[in-house]
Amino acid sequence: MGNYLNAMGEPSVVAADFSDASVDVIGPTGGISGVLFCEKEGFNPLFKAVDLANRYDLMIVSTKGVSVTAARQLIDNVCGDNGLPLFVLHDFDVAGFMIFGTLQRDTRRYQFSNAIEVIDLGLRLADIAGLEREPTAATRTTKSILHEQLAQNGATDAEIGILVDERVELNAMTSDALIAMIERKLKAYGLKKVIPDDSLLAETYREFHRSQQLQEQFDELESEFDEGTIKVPKNLKKQVRAILAKHTDLRWDDAIRVALNDSHLSQVRAKKQKAKQKSGDFIKAHHPKRDGRARKETAWPRGSR
Repeated sequence: MGNYLNAMGEPSVVAADFSDASVDVIGPTGGISGVLFCEKEGFNPLFKAVDLANRYDLMIVSTKGVSVTAARQLIDNVCGDNGLPLFVLHDFDVAGFMIFGTLQRDTRRYQFSNAIEVIDLGLRLADIAGLEREPTAATRTTKSILHEQLAQNGATDAEIGILVDERVELNAMTSDALIAMIERKLKAYGLKKVIPDDSLLAETYREFHRSQQLQEQFDELESEFDEGTIKVPKNLKKQVRAILAKHTDLRWDDAIRVALNDSHLSQVRAKKQKAKQKSGDFIKAHHPKRDGRARKETAWPRGSR
């Protein structure tokens, strides 16, 4: 997760060469309008099926149970540093309101560095009409303490009157109803698709236009090209083996480029370095126990483009 945060930056327009022009977006700037936090990982296939992330330019984060520290750090950096809203989707129960609370205030385990706009998508009292209710989870906490905790986490008196005895899970809603509720509340908030400033729009338009012209010229050249003039060396494998023995950092297809022309070696290495920088190094060593817990409990951003 730290490597993802370190890799974030402003969108960059990649000029066309032998490939089309493109826009590299790593992180929220230029591609994310807000973050949706869901307390359950099980809804990710549904969100993907309806293309929720792309249609609303959302980064979707989910965990099992109360948000882990890593999830709060991600939200702190992505939302706080970029002025993005955080939408929280949770069960109508004590744990759900605790999740909502811990995502907007400091705790012993995590202190936020930024002020974040947090929007509760529910479930709230108005959302549970007609839904199946279950007995609240067993606890040794007294009702008076529960009442205090729920109030601290934003529950109203009417909601607390239900929550101390009953609960309603997100799973009680049909898939269509859940998506409809989420979209209704996102639209009510006024969430809009991301459109960058005029400067980036103009730069991107120019490069895409140039890319289109280059492609048209390439197609014309390709139609006139005679592949019969290409002669494959009989000792190609021997050449590849020799190049790989001398330059162990290369791959076999890199070696073929070098076999075509020795001067291609620097170009090959430059492209490999560029690809590494573009993708980011996300596999550096971390604390094994902490890393294992984060992988198990946290589903990292989906739909970031």
